[in-house]
Amino acid sequence: MSPNLSREKQEIRERMRAIRQALSPEDVERASYKVARFVLDQEEVGESGTICSYASVGKEVQTRFLVRSFLRSGKRVIIPDWEGWCQGSGVRVVQISSEEDILTEGRIVPQPRVLEESIIPVEEIELFLVPGLAFDRSGNRLGMGGGYFDRLLKLAAPEATLIGLGFEFQLLKSLPAETHDVPVHKVVTSVAARFCGDFS
Repeated sequence: MSPNLSREKQEIRERMRAIRQALSPEDVERASYKVARFVLDQEEVGESGTICSYASVGKEVQTRFLVRSFLRSGKRVIIPDWEGWCQGSGVRVVQISSEEDILTEGRIVPQPRVLEESIIPVEEIELFLVPGLAFDRSGNRLGMGGGYFDRLLKLAAPEATLIGLGFEFQLLKSLPAETHDVPVHKVVTSVAARFCGDFS
């Protein structure tokens, strides 16, 4: 990555973090519920039996409404094993059977309860819900900078659908992107669900 591109990405991250951090818990809750309603209305979501959702932390778009709804409707719900990746276990995803399988105590990022039999191949996932600090009209995504989700999404089946979740202010006209970045197909906010390339 060129120094200028790295600096530009970092400046956008800092700006987006500051705006997001200024949101009240009530604002996050209300907007997240609206995002969830739009997500549940998407045809791809209804047709997908196996969905991978990030486990939200801090003032990200909250995903617990969605996880609860997917579990109730009988979908296979998959949570990334971020903690395992940090500890050198590689990129793994884990199927959960209840909300209690998402562990939060003493963790930076909520973690799925990992059992050997609950680890599934990434290519079995039909749809991914992806977090981001910013998205653009082409589906480019700016994450926290660790590279975890780019690594995970590179393992996805070619036919899998990638949906970015964000607040409306996180949608930008364009983002600096590199060849290894994995774009999403659609971005959903509290205002609308938009196919990438179809932004107003």
